[in-house]
This record gives sequence, C-alpha cells and structure tokens, in this order.
Amino acid sequence: MDHLPLLLDLSGRKVVIFGGGAVGERKARLFSEHARVTVGSLDFTPGIRRMAAAVEVELVEVDLRRGGADLLRGAFIAVPATSDRELNRRLEEMARAAGILVNRVDGVGEVIVPSVVRRGPIVVAISTFGESPALARRLRWAIEEVMDEGYGEMALLLGEMRGVLKERVADQAERRRILWEIISDREVWRLLSESYEKGYKRAGEHLPLDERDSLDAGDPPEGQYRRD
Repeated sequence: MDHLPLLLDLSGRKVVIFGGGAVGERKARLFSEHARVTVGSLDFTPGIRRMAAAVEVELVEVDLRRGGADLLRGAFIAVPATSDRELNRRLEEMARAAGILVNRVDGVGEVIVPSVVRRGPIVVAISTFGESPALARRLRWAIEEVMDEGYGEMALLLGEMRGVLKERVADQAERRRILWEIISDREVWRLLSESYEKGYKRAGEHLPLDERDSLDAGDPPEGQYRRD
C-alpha cells in the first residue's frame, strides 16, 4: 500500500458526493463536519434534505448517468456513492481525470476514511485498508477502553507546560526530562481526573524552584475537559 496517513484541514474545501441514498447520506454527514459538501442526485433521502434545510450541504438535482462533471469544478474530493457499481466506476474515472481525489464506498481509493478515536487534541486513526471494517471497530473499542478522557487532559496540560518550559528553561534535554517526569507522575493523572487545575498545580511541582514560584503566582488555565 502506498497510502500515507495524514490529517487534513478541509475547511473551505469542496467535497462532492454522487448519490443521494443512504450511503451518500452517511458520507455527507461525515464530510459536512469538516468541508463544503455538494450532493448530486435525482433523489435524496429525507436526512439529506434536512441537512440541506439546515444549510449543512448543497443539493444539486442531476441525472448522474448523463452528467455530473460540472459538480466537480473546484472539488478536492469526490465520493461516488450511488447504488450502481458501474456508474460509480465511471464517476471515479471522471474525477481522477480532473485531478480530484476519490473516496470509494466499495473498495480502497486514494482517500481512506479511518475509524477514529478522539480525546481532546489526541487523534488515533485506524484502518485495515478495507480488509476488515469489523476489526477496525474492534481496535477502536479496545483503544477507547484504554485511552480515557484523562489522556486529552494530559495532552492539554503538557502543551501548557511545554510553553512555560520553552520560555524559562533553556536546555532542551532538561525540558524533555521534566515533561517525561510529568507524564510518569501517577499523582498528576489522578488529580487530573478531579480537576484540570489540581493536575496543573501538581505538574508545576516538577519545575525548577524559581520557575515554580513564578508559575504559582498566576492562575492555572482551565482545561477543555474541566470536571469540577
């Protein structure tokens, strides 16, 4: 496989979905959270029409057996999602000829949408390249069990501490040592489960004394997943 795992910012990018059925609706819901979505078809599910009413997607009534090329103008990703495999193949060829990336619904295309676990700024993506979606789901469940919300809090805390250390500790090796101490401190993890502020203060105890005093002088930031 020549695929390179990437995280893409699709803000403002156009994604075209060919097909207004159940599969097209699922893809529209996914991509509309991140990009501008246009759905082309003669018929649309009630769900897709509700999304259009909420201005989440744009609908274009078009007979895909006779047209659809105009929809690809300015597109970044195309998703052939009709119930006709031969039609999907032709739409895929049309998109590729226009230099547009393709996310297939019946195989592996240039764009693969993985199973994802999110914990704050942490993103874990899982793919089996279409070999076993069930296994991808099982792996996601396993990761979700191990990686609780505390990991998201820890990521935010370490980001805060990295900023503090870059300003106040010149030696890179020393910064790295302190951050590793924080990650390895079970008490930091425990206190994060109570509140971000408590975990932040405990993490600050790993700083050199002079820097610890200046950190204590200010108010600790509030974590994104504050629980108290």
